[in-house]
Amino acid sequence: MYNVVDSFYAGQISTEALAALALSFPVFFIIIAVSEGVARGASALVANAIGAKDTEKEAALSSQLFSLGFFCAAGLTVVGLFAAEPLFRILGASGDYLTLATDYIHPLFWGAIFFLLNSMCNAVLLAHGDSKTFGKVLVTGFFLNLLLDPWFLYGGFGLPAMGIKGIAWATVLIQVLGSVYMLMAVIRRGYLSDCCASFFVPKLKVYGEILKQGIPTSFNMMSVALGFFVTTFYLKYYGEEAVAAFGVGTRIEQLVLLPAIGLGSAIVSIVGQNNGAGELGRVQECVRICAKYGLYLITAASLMMFILAGPLVSIFTDDEKVIQVGIEYVRIVAFVQWAYVMSFIYIGFLQAVKRPMYGFAEAVVRKIILPLGVFYLVVRVLNFELTGFWWSMVAINIAVALVTISYGRYVLKNKLGN
Repeated sequence: MYNVVDSFYAGQISTEALAALALSFPVFFIIIAVSEGVARGASALVANAIGAKDTEKEAALSSQLFSLGFFCAAGLTVVGLFAAEPLFRILGASGDYLTLATDYIHPLFWGAIFFLLNSMCNAVLLAHGDSKTFGKVLVTGFFLNLLLDPWFLYGGFGLPAMGIKGIAWATVLIQVLGSVYMLMAVIRRGYLSDCCASFFVPKLKVYGEILKQGIPTSFNMMSVALGFFVTTFYLKYYGEEAVAAFGVGTRIEQLVLLPAIGLGSAIVSIVGQNNGAGELGRVQECVRICAKYGLYLITAASLMMFILAGPLVSIFTDDEKVIQVGIEYVRIVAFVQWAYVMSFIYIGFLQAVKRPMYGFAEAVVRKIILPLGVFYLVVRVLNFELTGFWWSMVAINIAVALVTISYGRYVLKNKLGN
């Protein structure tokens, strides 16, 4: 929702600013990929330890997760500040377009520590079955962003106008406030009471265990960012309006997929605890229920997405060319949302039963390998119009989702057989 609000206000600046945010999104997503990847991997391990009633292991994992998160954040900040501009140049940005993109992304890298701290706290809370605390933080943050974005963008009340930089700094400030609240909640509940002194004393064995589970998950999400790079690289052949429309469309997809993201997170906690306790019947029940209600929710949401494509795209921009392209994109990808839901659910299940490598492999194939080949064929060889490009994206995602469903069911069947 931060990105949705940010895109709305960027659209008030110019189409170039909106395109710059679309260009920045995959770079920003690297922060999300590292923080959420490591956190979700650790959350699965903590949940399994809780289910097995291994309190010593639970405490060690929880404390070292924060220590590891600090080092990951420092690395992200350094690499991101130096690498962002060259990456944008590779994707064809120059002049004001490049300046706007770097102005937006640099504050986010400076605030990377707070994105990770939020994720680490949520990992511990989620492993104990608490998704409400982070939910409160996110809802509150969304409304704060609605207030802070225009204030930081246009200035006022003693604050100078910061332009697109202000949109990013508003997000960072909200992350600071949220991470402080989340950390206080974790400490107050005693989840770190026995190991506070050892937060920043690395224990390589525990690091290794967390990274073994977390790196595939992190690279899984990282490949989403790389996939955006691939898509944006080929979209540049269709013009800046196509890049801007893609950015708007992905924000709308984010809204539609919120229930699926929630179900994917719930599975890691619930299946993880029951897997650790040996309750495989409940593991099967959780997967079945998530798949059932995930499809119900996404069917309704996709229908609304198709019908309301015009008004939804128009929220973000008044550029008629972008609106026209955006409407076409949204209506086409409405047919693939069910595939995303099922992939989230089965990959979440595989993470929870300590099989994270499939998610990494799936994402690399779906977001990088297949698009590189298919998009090259569609754009450079067959010279398809933009509509054909959108449909090639749909075909890739549906094909890989069917493989994911089949593999997830195979793993679940084998576990029940054992």
